[in-house]
Amino acid sequence: MSVREALEKHLSSILRASKATLLVLLSDESGLSIAKIGRSSDIKLDASEVTSVSAAAFSASEENWEDLGIKNQIVAFSFFEKMCLITIRIDRTLLTIVHDFNQDWPMNADIFGSGIYNLKKEIENYFGARVPSTPQELEFFSNNVRTAIYLFSMGTEIPFASYNNQALANEDILKRISNVLDSVQNPVFARYALVNPSGLTLDARDNAEQSYPITLEAFSANANVAFQKMIEEAQGMGIGSLVLYICLSGPDANTLSGIIAAPSGRLMFSRPDSSEGNIEEISLIGLFPLTFGTVPLLGESRNIVYSILEIIGADERAEKFVNCVNALISKKIQ
Repeated sequence: MSVREALEKHLSSILRASKATLLVLLSDESGLSIAKIGRSSDIKLDASEVTSVSAAAFSASEENWEDLGIKNQIVAFSFFEKMCLITIRIDRTLLTIVHDFNQDWPMNADIFGSGIYNLKKEIENYFGARVPSTPQELEFFSNNVRTAIYLFSMGTEIPFASYNNQALANEDILKRISNVLDSVQNPVFARYALVNPSGLTLDARDNAEQSYPITLEAFSANANVAFQKMIEEAQGMGIGSLVLYICLSGPDANTLSGIIAAPSGRLMFSRPDSSEGNIEEISLIGLFPLTFGTVPLLGESRNIVYSILEIIGADERAEKFVNCVNALISKKIQ
């Protein structure tokens, strides 16, 4: 059996875990394909485009984790209108799963973790790990992945609500948006901010109980640069707009943190030296502990974006984010 055939055997076990999983790929860290397995679908998927987005999702966010002093990124979720890309780094390779979350969600964390255990062992055998992992180390790695997948669909649901204060209808737009950020009902964020494409922080809140070696503004700018890069890489993929990005990191399954990036509408910015202005997309960027699960974090993020849209007007990509969150929350683990 060739190396590719052996790897595809393990990729197929992940593919078989759900009929909604359409493609499973293994690539190097730059996105160059090593092995892949998939099933027929009406949606045409280009493996090189998928791995390109996955490589961007992992490399860009990993830098942010290092700046925060948090290591070992475990998994990245990139949600499009039609599909979710789940990316996991295994040694010097990237595993990417293309999954139709509209058809089947949440993922089966146990089957997923078992597949990761076997795949990591196989990769070490064929790519020559300097020191092969012990069974305990393989279990530790797969358990981190299993827990991250499991907690993504866990937590108390937060009701869909607007934080837009109608009593401030005559106030400045930025003041009204600031009031929305002040109205978050649950302590799910350590940090959160609204950022424009160039990385300028428009408004932010820092609720972290610990200090980080990077400022809130630098963190938000870096995270948004990564998000914008992914949006560019994903253009033309045929699975709709990128509407949500979440990555999870931490030293072990009991101490996980996450970064979220989501579109939040389009805002008019005026130029100081001109009467003209330009319209720019703004993004919601957040850092959060996984203490409460991801479901309440998604609910609060949705409510913030929905409230901002009520203030600045409709935006197709941001509205798709709201719809995506509603779909994910409705299918959370009971």
